[in-house]
Amino acid sequence: MTEDKIKESIQIAEELAGEICTGKTSTSPLAGEWKKESPILYEELRKQEQLPEEIAFHDSINIDEALQQVNKHIILPPRRLNIRVISSIAASFLLIVSTATLWLWTENKKEVIPEWATTAPVTSNTSIIAQNNEPVELAESNLTVKGNQLIGSTLDGKQNISIKLKPDNQFNKLSVPTGGSYQLTLEDGTIVQVNADSELSFPTHFKKHLRQVRLQGEGYFRVKSNPQSPFNVMLGTLNVQVTGTTFNIKAYEEEGNVSITLVEGSVNVREGQKILATLSPGEQFTYQKTTGDYSTAQADISATTGWTEDKFVFHSETIGTIMNELSRWYNVDINVSEDIQDIRYSGILSRKQPLAEILNILHLTNELDFKIHQDRRIDATEKKNE
Repeated sequence: MTEDKIKESIQIAEELAGEICTGKTSTSPLAGEWKKESPILYEELRKQEQLPEEIAFHDSINIDEALQQVNKHIILPPRRLNIRVISSIAASFLLIVSTATLWLWTENKKEVIPEWATTAPVTSNTSIIAQNNEPVELAESNLTVKGNQLIGSTLDGKQNISIKLKPDNQFNKLSVPTGGSYQLTLEDGTIVQVNADSELSFPTHFKKHLRQVRLQGEGYFRVKSNPQSPFNVMLGTLNVQVTGTTFNIKAYEEEGNVSITLVEGSVNVREGQKILATLSPGEQFTYQKTTGDYSTAQADISATTGWTEDKFVFHSETIGTIMNELSRWYNVDINVSEDIQDIRYSGILSRKQPLAEILNILHLTNELDFKIHQDRRIDATEKKNE
């Protein structure tokens, strides 16, 4: 029964992945039945037409071997996995179609999965500390600095909030909680998308020859070009300086590294008056906080910026890093045992899916097991061969 369910889910996932990649409608009865039963999810999948280009690295994965390993329930050697369930394209589809198989790890244990883990994540309201220094909750995720105010509007352009900002030479503070992602258009037209568990400090009005903000966490910047007024992002001892370009910064306080990834344009990374690096498009600068060591390498842009399109994109990431991402987005405390910290996975998953579905896919690799507690705690351990 369990084996048949796994095979059925994989087959449907492969058929749906084929539809998106080739544009040809599947003739599979199983896929057709699933599309009738889940029309909303099917439409969501159809929106991911650029998925193949974003994960070109999937070509290196041995799909045939992977399917055999899942079907035979072979336990792979630890620390060698690169999503061996199916191809990285089909992985995201399997995540959706396998909802019915959540019982795979709970059936025998008679465990009840908490409701918070089986429902789609709800975006938490962010807050801004402005004129009165008191946090004000913001329900809208599209924010614009206009004049001396912060304007919030819905997707159809309807204005819902108007908050008076601080006077010149003082910073407003935009705080985005776990499970949230907000877009802010600054006075100069620069657009910043702020990821979960992050904080952006910005002035109401920039100075004539200097534009400066501060970031803790992660942000995606599309800076309005102005050669006469450089744009600076302050990251503790580091300063990212541009005149007009697109880049991603990941600088969470609890993480040991700061990473700056350039998508378009040019970026100078400074420490005091010293220029540590000048990046070209497609490059990533990594800075070790404890040692001060730094390096520059080619970046996986799709993996770095996937969050801006509500996707988790992992390319040979350790399970420890993946659990940090899930913990930050779903607002849970995930304890990862030492013996699985370095296992690596690749794949694409939707941030709109319930956490239990993502854990289910990881469980199907036959390497990991999860204990979900009612109080938003999860234990991730090595799966035992029973």
